[in-house]
Amino acid sequence: MSATKTRLTLATLLTLTGLSSALSAHDNDPKGLNPQPPIYGEIKSASQDGVAGTWAGATQNFTFLSQVPINQLGGSGNGSDCWGYVSPSGREYALITMESAFAVVEVTNPLAPDVIYTYQRGGSSSLWGDVKVVGDHCYLVGEGGGSIRTFDLGNVDNGQVIDRGASSSDGTTASHNIASVPQANLLARCGGGSNGLRFYSTDDPDNPSYLGAYTDYYVHDACLLIYPQSGPDTTYRGKVIGFLNNGSNGGSVNTGLSIVDFGFPSNLNPSGTELSRITWPGAGYSHQGWHNDELTWFISNDETALNNTWQMINITDLDNPSLGFTQSIAGNAVNHNNYVKDNLLYAANYTMGLRVLDCSNGNFMEEIAFFDTYPPNDGGSFDGIWSVYPYLPSGTIVMSDFQSGLILAKLDLSPLSFGFPDGRPDRIPTSGASIDVSATLQSGFDIQAFEMEYAYDGGASGVVAGVEQSSNIWRFDFPSATICPGVVTYSFTAQLTNGETYDDPGGVYSATVSDGTLVVEAWPGSSGSGWTFGVAGDDAVAGIWTSGQVEGNNRGDPAVDGNGNPSGFAFLTGIDPSTTNSDVDDGTTTLLSPIFSGVEVPDSVLSYQRWYSNDFGAEPNADSMQISISNNGGSSWTLVENVSENANAWVTVEFVISDVITPSAQMQMRFVASDLAGGSVIEAGIDNLQIFGVECEDQGIIGDLNGDGFVNGSDIGIFLAVWGTNSELGDLNNDGICDGVDLGQLLAAWTG
Repeated sequence: MSATKTRLTLATLLTLTGLSSALSAHDNDPKGLNPQPPIYGEIKSASQDGVAGTWAGATQNFTFLSQVPINQLGGSGNGSDCWGYVSPSGREYALITMESAFAVVEVTNPLAPDVIYTYQRGGSSSLWGDVKVVGDHCYLVGEGGGSIRTFDLGNVDNGQVIDRGASSSDGTTASHNIASVPQANLLARCGGGSNGLRFYSTDDPDNPSYLGAYTDYYVHDACLLIYPQSGPDTTYRGKVIGFLNNGSNGGSVNTGLSIVDFGFPSNLNPSGTELSRITWPGAGYSHQGWHNDELTWFISNDETALNNTWQMINITDLDNPSLGFTQSIAGNAVNHNNYVKDNLLYAANYTMGLRVLDCSNGNFMEEIAFFDTYPPNDGGSFDGIWSVYPYLPSGTIVMSDFQSGLILAKLDLSPLSFGFPDGRPDRIPTSGASIDVSATLQSGFDIQAFEMEYAYDGGASGVVAGVEQSSNIWRFDFPSATICPGVVTYSFTAQLTNGETYDDPGGVYSATVSDGTLVVEAWPGSSGSGWTFGVAGDDAVAGIWTSGQVEGNNRGDPAVDGNGNPSGFAFLTGIDPSTTNSDVDDGTTTLLSPIFSGVEVPDSVLSYQRWYSNDFGAEPNADSMQISISNNGGSSWTLVENVSENANAWVTVEFVISDVITPSAQMQMRFVASDLAGGSVIEAGIDNLQIFGVECEDQGIIGDLNGDGFVNGSDIGIFLAVWGTNSELGDLNNDGICDGVDLGQLLAAWTG
């Protein structure tokens, strides 16, 4: 069971906010939660005075081009989805849906977008609208009904878009999404009134004709393609393969990803043959996903439970996919639509905007750029960017936004991309370590010099030259550290043969200095020894804290313990053999840990796993769980978290104790779950509380060159003998030369 990890410090203690629920298009789509209203205004362009290529929100490696507000698009209400179209002449268009309308915008000159057509959705209006292209036609659907609306773009270069009307040969209306296979003249309506996946032929592009349906699950979104001859699974080459984000009961039950064979385009089987299905721990609602360029990974997202986390699914063998790993970025914004181009994942993450991650190396994805479309905050609300279309040949990126409508930008990366084929180290031993860095050139120049600048906190600093290991791979060696535990910071710079210098856009990285981890104490949920279940003043009438076996009753209880064991134990509320719906009711219940020491090892770290659910019942999201720490045996308390995040997953929290409170030998943790709103359903859990620190080998005394335990005149004599050389004996700061800086360190350590 993978878990989200949250780092807490004294300056940034978390008060995590959850997502409330409301009536919406389907039971688990929370976008009906009254997003912030659209921001009307004039078209903005980077070519205008006073704008000069800037955007109010933060950006990295992006150039802002222009923005068309919803009122300028001819619509009202919030913006929603987007797609793109390229005419035979090469002119480029953005297709934008809004709550009330649909617009076609020429973006051939992205500094001067031109709205050439707006369709008023009328009776089919809804926040949800989705559009896809097959040939020179585009097709619009939505939760407001109206079946498939067809638009002829054949004369769009002359400013003409023809509405060919609505077609519903299968007798249904509302759809949540629409997918396409342009090479096979196929459309597929997802979800909504269609429930599953309904296929249509566009052989007659003005009148899509119904072919049949896949009905095994509710399909929220689909990635459909003709499996290429270069695909790794030779069995299915040439067939229409669907990667379906789906589930039962409107997608909310058994949510996951199905891989389905729909046969050859010439003999389509709309009901499909399921090749495999995969689910993931902590799932809330399988939302959408896309494959990488080599079709070795499918990158899926979850809209209601896992926020900024992607599920990386190995699809090399379509009959036997596997959940390779999960990938997260910092923050609480929610994933929505993401697409891959040139092995870059373009991910629309609501309030945090568009995030771009390098997914070329098949494991860890490195974020390389972002464009924050929603400057007010990066919270968990359903505001900001809805979708992105990164496939226009010019490189113009089309973004659609709840509040801002259409935004156009370009990715602006340097000609040199940096990567870490083996990942970056979290820990550097005191004896030093090596790190491999890839440097891929997008131009014809070569790398002339590649350097790593490093600095040990309170210790040595300097620059290390990389040694080329193979094509595009360079190795850098961290020198030994003299202060442990500690922190080392480092960054990379490459100079090309044309004289230009490029810094790694990842900036300055850091790692701890230690020789290992030492667990001082650990308290798994399988034993209640030393714990206190309830204190004076508790008044909950049900759902009292206890140590028990997980149940998973589908009302917010965990189905596995913190280790992913479905028959495991944890500290839980709501364990009542007489009912399957027990939860914290009508008051508070308190769990106290045993007394422990926070001073056994330097910089002791405390970690725990927590479960919290408050998104069921008549009054969801109305309560919270307070987690506090004491350094005087419970006489007073310092708040660590006020948890209202409905992750519905085990979340790992860890922090250095001294960042929160002064460590002592009389420390204790307190977990208080409350039901203060009459209609709330509160389920909470704690597992795997532990205290750990770092181990450090004896590094000796700085400046003691003869090893006699003192720094005195004898060491001065040894040092002067190697002055001006690169002797490791006298190079105390590891910068490659014995000089005055090293002499200063020696004198600072003088013992006489």
